[in-house]
Amino acid sequence: MVPRLILLGAAHMKAGTRVLITGARAPVALDLARALRAVGAEVALADSVTPFAAHLLRPRVPVHRLPPPRRAFAAFRAALLRLLSTEAFDLVVPTCEEVFWLAEAARRDGWADRLLAPDPATLRALHSKALFPELARAAGVDAPQTWVLASPAQVQALHPEGLIFKPEFSRFGAVRLGGPGAAPTPARRWVAQERLVGEELCVWSVAHGGELGACVVYRPTLRHGGGASYAFEAVDRPAVEAATRALVRATGATGQLSFDLIVTPEGRVAPLECNPRATSGLHLLDRAALGRAVLGAGPVPAPTPGTLRYLAPALAVLGPVGAVQTGAIRPLLHTWRAGQDAVGCPGNRAPVAGALLDAARFALSGALAGRSAVAQSTADIEWNGEAMP
Repeated sequence: MVPRLILLGAAHMKAGTRVLITGARAPVALDLARALRAVGAEVALADSVTPFAAHLLRPRVPVHRLPPPRRAFAAFRAALLRLLSTEAFDLVVPTCEEVFWLAEAARRDGWADRLLAPDPATLRALHSKALFPELARAAGVDAPQTWVLASPAQVQALHPEGLIFKPEFSRFGAVRLGGPGAAPTPARRWVAQERLVGEELCVWSVAHGGELGACVVYRPTLRHGGGASYAFEAVDRPAVEAATRALVRATGATGQLSFDLIVTPEGRVAPLECNPRATSGLHLLDRAALGRAVLGAGPVPAPTPGTLRYLAPALAVLGPVGAVQTGAIRPLLHTWRAGQDAVGCPGNRAPVAGALLDAARFALSGALAGRSAVAQSTADIEWNGEAMP
């Protein structure tokens, strides 16, 4: 469903449009808040944890506390309804994995026209590592060959060489090379996917009713292990943008659609998976352009190739460690000198300190719960295909 704000058309947008951004723990939420304020919107943030960085945004942005949707969905729905009623938000913009719970709450409670996200069935197809390749191929996009696995015997029947294994619903580069360690069940399926070699790229896009409002193709330049990147560079890849447009049109979706993909030396554009939420690529857009794209006043031009952004807290803490481990000091120095921080900005550097506190909180609470900091950061909001209460 297309949000009611978008149905008005760009020509009728006015200052004072009220937007609620959820997942305030994420750096992308800070950039979205700044971007939407840059085009005259009134912005508030919300999350089920205390987001220290968000509280340090200046000018101040209201930050609302919500119950954790994965653990208290009924209370989450009720709190959202109260917030939408009392604050009269025109648009709700998810940033993290709370998008799945928001979409279901919006469907049940009748406010799907305010949510910048696909419907629950579309979200499931996009998030599923088993269903997404089928969706991509139906759109004419050459996804990798994928086998759905529901038992250890199916894993053993495959030849693991040249395959990547991952749970159907997974995140942050949770992959294994070869079959050992993959333990699928009918309730927790895995997939085996052909392993492709080529240029690793990512896409962040926002769509309205199946039409592309913005598309950012970017290269992760610095990563924590094999997972999430903390520095990223815009690139110009028309074939990748064309594939993104085809996927968006095939779904008819409204929302943020992000993809990890491989471009092979032969030019094959192969999307590996979809994250139907915000990702770091949005940092590469000019803030006013980002705000217009989210509100449906696009399409907006892609960022200039070579535009470089980084997350200063991660660059300062993880960058030196990674440089020492890999011996790649030059990329770190280049990023620091040529890039621009996406967490702090001139006149408002305090969110960098807040982001460090956010990271420390997830590391500590994760250690107490026996999880990594990365796993803890989504423990209260992630969705893994289970029935919602």
